[in-house]
Amino acid sequence: MVATAGKRTDAHGAAPKGFTLVEVLVAVAITSMVLLAVYGVFASVSGAKQRLETDGEAYHRARVLFDRIGRELRSAYVKPSGTDTFFRGGHSNNGHPYLTLTTTAVTPQSNARGIAVVHYELIEDHEVKAGNKVLMRQETSPLNPAAQNQPGYRLAPGIEEMSIRFYNGDNWQDEWDSSSQGLPQLVEIAMRIKTAETTLPFRSAFELPVIQAH
Repeated sequence: MVATAGKRTDAHGAAPKGFTLVEVLVAVAITSMVLLAVYGVFASVSGAKQRLETDGEAYHRARVLFDRIGRELRSAYVKPSGTDTFFRGGHSNNGHPYLTLTTTAVTPQSNARGIAVVHYELIEDHEVKAGNKVLMRQETSPLNPAAQNQPGYRLAPGIEEMSIRFYNGDNWQDEWDSSSQGLPQLVEIAMRIKTAETTLPFRSAFELPVIQAH
């Protein structure tokens, strides 16, 4: 290097070249756009993964609920006479969708032997903010009618809507009472389950067997 007054030069007497301010700004702008594009792709993939996980949880909840209710419906048991066995559904006096039946699908919860009374009802969920609902379940023995007046337990919170329909062989009905109608041929249950971002609809129909006692 040869030094000259006030200026640095190389061996050929030329000043060393560097990046101008414009070139630096252009490089920074391009790098920023590339990083933003990469971040956008990452955020999109992460959001899709989160949605799949929350939707998967809703599908799992729906499958568990429908499997349980379906098992009890397929084991519905009603005597032609008497009031100790029954099958009822529709809307309660409070307007809540409900389903009550005697079934041979007994669990230890009811302490029943052979037949249990199972009651489902979708009510307002007072344990969280207003507007949310929870599916309640109760299982008791038909030999203990007083227990049927006790509150059930929280089976599934986050059920936004539920509807139940009954098929008698000719048409669908919104209300059913086995004391005058026997058992329906089909029961259709529809639910809307809340996720973190939306609600997902689920619907299934269950065929009831001919297990009416004589």
